[in-house]
Amino acid sequence: MAIWNPFGKKKSESEESAPVEKPVSDEPIQESNSGDDPPEKPVVPSGAAAATQPAKEEPKKGFFGKIRGALKKTVQVLNTDIRDIVGKDGRLVDDAFLDELFATLIKTDMGTSTATKIRDEVGRKFRARVVQMEDLSSTSKEIITEIMQQGDNDIAYAASGPTVIMVVGVNGSGKTTSIAKLTHQFISDGKSVVLGAGDTFRAAAVAQLKVWAERLGAEIVTGREQSDPASVAYKAVDAAKNSNADICIVDTAGRLQTQTNLMDELARIR
Repeated sequence: MAIWNPFGKKKSESEESAPVEKPVSDEPIQESNSGDDPPEKPVVPSGAAAATQPAKEEPKKGFFGKIRGALKKTVQVLNTDIRDIVGKDGRLVDDAFLDELFATLIKTDMGTSTATKIRDEVGRKFRARVVQMEDLSSTSKEIITEIMQQGDNDIAYAASGPTVIMVVGVNGSGKTTSIAKLTHQFISDGKSVVLGAGDTFRAAAVAQLKVWAERLGAEIVTGREQSDPASVAYKAVDAAKNSNADICIVDTAGRLQTQTNLMDELARIR
């Protein structure tokens, strides 16, 4: 499934039709003509074997493709690092082993909460016993399956006035795109939406949200670059109240949970 990117640079027809030639050395390839049309064959430096085939554009990954890519690291660590600490003959489960297991699980990027649950369950089931790789694998699957069992959670709409949704997350997690998807869903359900461009630290985030607002038919409230994001959030909610909008979605800048000052800023915005 192709994913539309409103900010991608549109290629000209000549650029789209021209094959991309990959140089075979660090030296630039000299073209044999200066016209608009690409040469039939590139002139490669002397001594080079042959020109490579035109580079094929890799297909874009869909949602599940990205998930599979992210899980590769977890699979590799579980199949190599943990197998190494267990060994062929198994390993006695004691405090030292559980600490080593926990450290290895953390390297899979599964998060401390999940790693803690797996470590504790392994300790509960196998302490003072020799554990095999198959035991660790089955226990991990049980814990992860249990964590992923989630019921449907509907939006808790406000009894009166606009329902306010504040979107938070780490850098690059897809907050702005998720806002666009939510906005599309709400508008499709017949609700009016006001967006608050609270990521005032990144100009591209504001521009991106403006494009989505225009295309989806939502009102948007912005502020000056580097301005206080809490003020933008306040103005967005105020605009939603004044226009009797059903939904107000406030975007925020990406941040890690270890950045105390930025986490405190989220509390102020809320």
